[in-house]
Amino acid sequence: SDDASVSDQEKMLILEGALFVGLLLAAVTAGQDSCNVADGDRWDCGFVGTTQASCEADGCCWKPALQTNSSSNLRDTPWCFYPSDLENPCNDIKWSADSPGFTQEYYDIMYNNYAANLNIDGSGAVVAAPDT
Repeated sequence: SDDASVSDQEKMLILEGALFVGLLLAAVTAGQDSCNVADGDRWDCGFVGTTQASCEADGCCWKPALQTNSSSNLRDTPWCFYPSDLENPCNDIKWSADSPGFTQEYYDIMYNNYAANLNIDGSGAVVAAPDT
């Protein structure tokens, strides 16, 4: 009966292994489906210099952009983008406000700096920082 017990244990290990492989394949397939996003619908996830490894480590998708015509500048440009099943983070942003978000004192300082940089020396030029 020990032989039957070992055989049952082996069967259980095989079953557990098959279940694990099945779940792993389902996760990979689901990830591939969520990465099937049209070029124009992709949200950038990376930055200049992002590699495929760092992109995927961040949970993002990596697919090169395809060249659509001969004048396109997207030829073989790698894209790191959020998967389609990611919730839009902009849904939680409050898009309206009761105030400008800064004090009147700060506004006055910035307005005076702006006005001081208009029409420099009567030339009509606007500069970011005059040489004084």
